[in-house]
Amino acid sequence: MAVCLDYQSVYCDRRDTRVSVRRQIYAVVTLLVVLAVKVWVQVETTELGYALATERQRTVEYDMERRDLELQLSVLYRPDTLASLAQERLGLTFLDPKQARKIALPTEGLL
Repeated sequence: MAVCLDYQSVYCDRRDTRVSVRRQIYAVVTLLVVLAVKVWVQVETTELGYALATERQRTVEYDMERRDLELQLSVLYRPDTLASLAQERLGLTFLDPKQARKIALPTEGLL
């Protein structure tokens, strides 16, 4: 079985399928714009990723500082620390039981 093609019909079909130069230029410009937008989005994504990593690092640093300050606060609120600071800075001492007086309020006549 032999296939015989008519030269004229093949030539005409090929001429009809040609794309004009304007369409090619529009296609190339559109492709370049799309690629430029894609590159811009990728660059922005990368920059946001770096900013997010920086903020995460700052968050970790602030959390470590908060824990350190909480530890210092708990040390300062310990009773022995408070007693030594009161004695050093204010000159306070422990109460001698001989110095304490018990005062009884009369319960009658208050009402």
